[in-house]
Amino acid sequence: MSRAADAMETSRRITDAVFELMAATDIPDIKVVDVIRQARVSKSTFYRHFSSVDDVVKRFEDEILEGMGEINEVALKARFDDAELDPTPSMIRRMEVLQANRDKIVVLNGVHGDPVFTHKATIFMHDHFRKRLSTLPCGEDTWDLYLSFAIAGHHNLIQYWLEERPDLEPVVVATALNRFLYAPFFLEQEANRLTPRPLRLDI
Repeated sequence: MSRAADAMETSRRITDAVFELMAATDIPDIKVVDVIRQARVSKSTFYRHFSSVDDVVKRFEDEILEGMGEINEVALKARFDDAELDPTPSMIRRMEVLQANRDKIVVLNGVHGDPVFTHKATIFMHDHFRKRLSTLPCGEDTWDLYLSFAIAGHHNLIQYWLEERPDLEPVVVATALNRFLYAPFFLEQEANRLTPRPLRLDI
């Protein structure tokens, strides 16, 4: 094994150890001594790769969001049309990344995880969806309301999938998300209302 490959393997073992401990312990309470015992590395080896337990968690979070960002850049170059009702390669790829990191993301969003990550992911997806839908006609207030609604549903669906239905393939989840998020914008023209009719109080 090359030096670079060996370093990557050691980093992976340390990261795995931290997330295994996080399943039952809050991040601030995880001790380096417990991590190195779990990962079977020395203390000096740990500090060659990370500055702290929190650094391990934050670096994983950054890698996930960075990878998603690269996928999103590709998605933004695609033409936005009826094809969005089918799972796009970029959406499927996002789901594959989440599936590949399922155990860690479930722990990260759990009771001992990092609530800041959920906030960062929310801002991240809000920015992406706003850019993705910017070409469609809609008022600013409607966008804000729609994005708040859509992102909450997006996060809850992902969490349900990873925790309760990991048997579902990424393409199935990608298809559902695409249709839930984008279908309202591709209804028949006469039925496509971007703002609701005023409520009638006389009926």
